[in-house]
Amino acid sequence: MLRNTFLAFNGQDNLVTQKQLFKEVKNTFTIEFWAYPKDIHGIEKESRNGVTNTFNQRFAVTPIFGAYEDRKNSVAGVGVSVGSNGISVYEHTTNHLPPVLVFNGSINDWVHVAVVYQNKVPTLFINGEYIRTGLKSLKKNIVPSGVFGGLDPYGFYSGGLSEIRIWSIAKSQEELSTMMNKELSGGETGLVGYWKLDEGSNSIAKDSTQNNNHGSILGAKWDRYQTKETEEIVNQNLNVLFTFFVPSGGVETLNRQRFYALSGRGIQCDFLYSQSGTGLQNKIDTSVFITNNDNEIKEIIQKGNYDAIIICSDLLLLQKIRSLGFKNLLIYDNQGLGYNKEYAEDYLKNHAYSVIEEYSDAIMYPKTPHLIEAFEKIFPSKKKYCFHNCFNTNVFKYEPHPKNNQIIIGWVGRIEENKNWKDFLEIGARLIQKSSDIQLWMFEDDTLSTKEERLSFENKIDELGIKDNLTIYANQPHSKMAEYFSKIGDSGGFLCSTSKVEGFGYAVLEAMVCRCPVLSTDSDGVRSFIKHDLTGKFFQLGNIREAVEQGEELLFNLPLREAIRINAVDHINENFSPEKYAENFISMINDLKR
Repeated sequence: MLRNTFLAFNGQDNLVTQKQLFKEVKNTFTIEFWAYPKDIHGIEKESRNGVTNTFNQRFAVTPIFGAYEDRKNSVAGVGVSVGSNGISVYEHTTNHLPPVLVFNGSINDWVHVAVVYQNKVPTLFINGEYIRTGLKSLKKNIVPSGVFGGLDPYGFYSGGLSEIRIWSIAKSQEELSTMMNKELSGGETGLVGYWKLDEGSNSIAKDSTQNNNHGSILGAKWDRYQTKETEEIVNQNLNVLFTFFVPSGGVETLNRQRFYALSGRGIQCDFLYSQSGTGLQNKIDTSVFITNNDNEIKEIIQKGNYDAIIICSDLLLLQKIRSLGFKNLLIYDNQGLGYNKEYAEDYLKNHAYSVIEEYSDAIMYPKTPHLIEAFEKIFPSKKKYCFHNCFNTNVFKYEPHPKNNQIIIGWVGRIEENKNWKDFLEIGARLIQKSSDIQLWMFEDDTLSTKEERLSFENKIDELGIKDNLTIYANQPHSKMAEYFSKIGDSGGFLCSTSKVEGFGYAVLEAMVCRCPVLSTDSDGVRSFIKHDLTGKFFQLGNIREAVEQGEELLFNLPLREAIRINAVDHINENFSPEKYAENFISMINDLKR
């Protein structure tokens, strides 16, 4: 690669230049860049027409709609999807989104990618070597795009990008191989866009040509190239402490998953909770401390010799640990915050800002849209790291069991407002009216609800007359949940998630990997898992009628149901692996230690 600094995309980011389509550059041009993809992408069959499924594409260059602005359907924008399993070139305009060139091959390091169009025919070069020629476009004009990193709903790139160049001429193989490792002046003949991506800071990517087509960086982060040898030195003897209020629910699951992911890379992980909880029954082979005593916490920190402490949500503990003399990395971790972006912004601005700003070295959070927006707005200059949580599907996965004779609809949560149990009971009751064989299984932690909420819950069950169709499973060990989810899926039923907001939504993910289809509110955090009618189903929060309609389709549209079950497992395996989490976490620590 030409230089060490690059722009890192995490599957939900992009770089938008002032010119989204280079419509003056037609049919003959070159797009080239350096890339290090971190995720696989979908492989589709080459085609010259139609609309191909773009699910799970990784668009380093986004195929912008060619009829954008002037509605000329004869113009198609070009995009380049780059995954660790190959490269595809797409064209896009009205009723037209085919992959005109598809290369299936392994990419596991930085590579130079060049797509050269000559009279509407694309040719792919990798590291200056000819790879293959695609299909000639049927459209009148083919033009390059000026949006990099992807765009919803067409797919986002995950990995590093550097040295993006767009030419109005078809570069030869010799020119590509000669110039790919050389910095340009920006004044070369035919060069219409040149983004070095070497700034290393700020949210603007400069166009080094005289066209000044600068780009706005939306979520992507600056990073520096490191060799594997350098990374392993940083990993050696690294000790990390994770903290939370109580070992229960999604964070307790997350902490166990983090332990498996990071310990596999030689990182020592310990855990500190302020109070005891039901999740302690899920044993892991490391130190788990339960205390809220200052002296005991100080002793734990001193003995642990931690390089970093990750404080999940607890602002008081964040402040306390720094005041107890801890000098190393202190990272504030947020896995969920309120019901929406407005609440999150208000909480951060008026209650949490001063503590996080003063006492933490950085902030980390999952790819939850309202968290991303809130933290970007309230902490523009604070170091922030946003990446998917992880899940080990080798341990927790589908289990075959004898099929239940009745259809089961499941629910997981706490009997409290945000989990929205009332809507689940309403949905279940209406489905039972349509089929009396339906059974409802509710999994909860009964130590966390209030007496008032519990009484309301019991009264609602009586009001709906569904007591005989309802089974409540309290405080089940995590190891049993794979069995339950597998049984629900095989019964012909589904998991119904009614939450108002989820920071991440582990129960949804766990159901999906056990081939249990999911019907969910669009509760923010689960958007990373669910693509409607592809990996699951959404319904509008509070719309019971719509939920019942979508639920019936999951129950009775068998081809769709089976497709969702298969796609869901593939999606989780591809995007939430422990290996990817470990890479992101280590990269964060490396960056903060510089």
